[in-house]
Amino acid sequence: MKRVKRWMIWMTCLTVLIPFIPSPKAAEAAVLQTDIGSFEAGTDGWQWGSNVTGLSNVTSSLNGPQTPYGGNRMGELSTSSAAGTAWRSTYKNFSPALNVSATPYFHGAFNTYGINPSHTQFEVRITFTSGTQTLVSTQAIAGDSWNELSVDLSGWAYRTGITQIEVAYRSVTYTSAWNGKHQLDNIGFSAYPATYPGSISSVSASSAQITAAGTYNTASSVQLDLIELQTYEQYNINTTYTPDATQTVTPSGGVASFSLSTARYVSSRDKAYSKFVVINHTTKKLVASPTYVTQQTASVNTFAFPTASSIKGLQVQTVDDAQKLGISHAALNVSFNELFLDNATGAIPFVMDGTTYYFKQSYINGLDHDIKTLSDDDVIVSLILIMYNAAGTINSKLLHPDYAGGTVAAINTTNADGVRYWKAGAEFLASRYTRSDELYGRAVNYIVGNEVNSQAYWYDMGNKQLQDFVEQYARAYRIAETAVKKYYSNARTYISLDHFWNGSVGSDALRTYKGKGIMDEFNKRITAEGNIPWNIAYHPYPEDLFDPAIWNDTSVTNSPSSVRINFKNLQVLTDYIGASNYLYGGNKRRIILSEQGFHSLSNSLADQKTQAAAYAYSYYKAKFLGGIDSFILHRHVDHGGEGGLNLGLWTRDTTKSVLYAPKDPKYIYNVFQKIDTSDSQAVTDFAKAIIGISDWATVIPGYNASLLADRTPPVVGTLSSAGSITPTANVSTFESSTDGWSISEYSQSAAAVSSFANSPGTPFSGTKAYEINMNNATTGDGEGGARAEKGITKVFASPINVTSTPKFQFALDSYGACPGATQYNVTVRIYSGTKIIEGKATATPDTWNKYSMDLSGWAYKGSIDKIKIWYSANSTSIWNAYYQVDQIGFSS
Repeated sequence: MKRVKRWMIWMTCLTVLIPFIPSPKAAEAAVLQTDIGSFEAGTDGWQWGSNVTGLSNVTSSLNGPQTPYGGNRMGELSTSSAAGTAWRSTYKNFSPALNVSATPYFHGAFNTYGINPSHTQFEVRITFTSGTQTLVSTQAIAGDSWNELSVDLSGWAYRTGITQIEVAYRSVTYTSAWNGKHQLDNIGFSAYPATYPGSISSVSASSAQITAAGTYNTASSVQLDLIELQTYEQYNINTTYTPDATQTVTPSGGVASFSLSTARYVSSRDKAYSKFVVINHTTKKLVASPTYVTQQTASVNTFAFPTASSIKGLQVQTVDDAQKLGISHAALNVSFNELFLDNATGAIPFVMDGTTYYFKQSYINGLDHDIKTLSDDDVIVSLILIMYNAAGTINSKLLHPDYAGGTVAAINTTNADGVRYWKAGAEFLASRYTRSDELYGRAVNYIVGNEVNSQAYWYDMGNKQLQDFVEQYARAYRIAETAVKKYYSNARTYISLDHFWNGSVGSDALRTYKGKGIMDEFNKRITAEGNIPWNIAYHPYPEDLFDPAIWNDTSVTNSPSSVRINFKNLQVLTDYIGASNYLYGGNKRRIILSEQGFHSLSNSLADQKTQAAAYAYSYYKAKFLGGIDSFILHRHVDHGGEGGLNLGLWTRDTTKSVLYAPKDPKYIYNVFQKIDTSDSQAVTDFAKAIIGISDWATVIPGYNASLLADRTPPVVGTLSSAGSITPTANVSTFESSTDGWSISEYSQSAAAVSSFANSPGTPFSGTKAYEINMNNATTGDGEGGARAEKGITKVFASPINVTSTPKFQFALDSYGACPGATQYNVTVRIYSGTKIIEGKATATPDTWNKYSMDLSGWAYKGSIDKIKIWYSANSTSIWNAYYQVDQIGFSS
């Protein structure tokens, strides 16, 4: 999903050279519950004080780092030429008086113009006034950098009636005249301090209880209380809570250890989604940051995470073609606005926390079809959890209340209704698609939202400071993580980011953010509130979506300060998350490349080759870099709604009403299909001349041709017309049942029948045949019409051995007169795990065609676990027709 425009970012850099800057006293960046100075719309009531000649809200400053701490603007003081050691101040009066008893922690970001290397000591003095009472905090800061400062007012008796706050700056050492400028931003109050006297090391959830463990720095014995908060609630020091558990702890060497447990379930409600605080019973102060469950020990399923043949993946449109392409990964959208119904009609009921929710049967059937078809073919499926703005009572609860018109909306986690529907949706998906029996298919990766750093378009939450946006997004992420881990211990969840790193898609810093800034803040918040194994779904598109020649991109550098990260400098991302503060359990976060594509311009042969060259270059870069689990290409078919971009493996049929009807495979199709096989070098050789190289190793570090063949393509078998067939083993006659066969791919329904409309109208043998309905008028154009494979599948509970009966045989008949068709095609796929033998033949309609495929030379005939038969015609027309099969089995 891309916003279609040529993404550019204009950057003006004015460097202030300061050889040495001392480290500032840093406070944790806060989400403010009381904002008294964001300076977005003006000076927010702040006034000039002593030695100040002006106060304005500005978008940039001459001194470093030149940009606001958050948002688009900051406050800036202009000062007189007083001595540098003289205080320069600004203040804000409050009438009525400000009561911060529930949010007693002052936070702010402060900066000052650096003088020179000999004068690097600066101070900020923050004065709180209540009538005649004052509280003063003076703190050291560094010049030319944002300093996050905080002041704890929880013990000041006059915090309920603050009438003025003053902020003053000075140099500690510079006595000469100084008319430097000073900045302030993100000024306000929070319920949470910058630092805590203890820490919660873990919150674990077993099947019956939740336990919070940690340490508390204290000189004496003290009672601690465990309190549960909903994810959208904040702790209020003035509220009297009923603790879930209490414990009196005694310190050893000034440190006390605690372990507080509570029942996991209250009635039917699962508290694993809550956050927990531990407080000093006497002072009511927080011992540590609010912390969520960090580990679940009673997941429903614990099977090993599936292993992929290669990193090759696709955002799949047509599941039959995806199998022909030999993908190992697929990404599918799940639109939450399509999931729910208000009542039981046409719904699948699902109970969560004692409440029944209703999921739309028709939408879920479509998900079941795609997920099961792909995962049964050993494809690792990733679900992208997104929300569009759509009418409906439940959708209005899921839609973020500050949604402002973006393509994709943020999930509402600001209240109980939004949270419970998001939980219910995530739990339903996880419970359905991580079953050990794979009844509905298997999906093991869950991507929360889309390109959240460009939230104005792809996760719209309205105007938000970075910290506020991340705090709310992290809530949604944790709920999804908790839901999928509740059902499958090895499931993986991902944050979604586009290719902007130290740049952003837009200039409005309240609507679009730097990818690095989002990821850093997300990592910081997740770590502070209970570390979990979050992962990254990255989208390393070319810098200009309309120019696929990614090797020529100029806004990507081999530096953490690069404007973008794409395939040319993908190592910047893998290196960056190797920092110690990013590791989880000593390991790097996992990375999947869940969406990226390359434009084929006019779709001329030359342009298609450039697209294919870009894919080959990028695939090799991802493969040999290491640390990349998958490379999922966007799109399968060119889409008429992407502003002129042609990103598909197929061109689109513009004669069809749907914007994504497949027409012809492009040059990239064959490259994509074979790039992870022994043919990889041969199908990518053409790209070297386009890129301007003679050896892949010159642009692909670690390139090794001997490692390219990750996947073995299907063995080509011979499916022949037979004069007669006489299957004797594992025979399906359909006389009394469907014999374990079921529809697959784009077949609509099937049944054992005694007669049918096409000639000859009677079964090949006996009294019944298996008839398959191929009419898909509703979605057929997007599938390829009659060209789409209409399949049937049989899965064997225990593999069968056909060594002594190696000839697979069956009879097939069909309607004729498919509009525009000149050929009717039959394909057989026989499976032994990931090993496949495939045979193809043509058919004549209105007669029984008899086929035989000899498996005697296939090494895996002793352990066959699945068989597929596909039927299609060489036409893109919708075909209202049926075909029949009979006497399927093996013969000697």
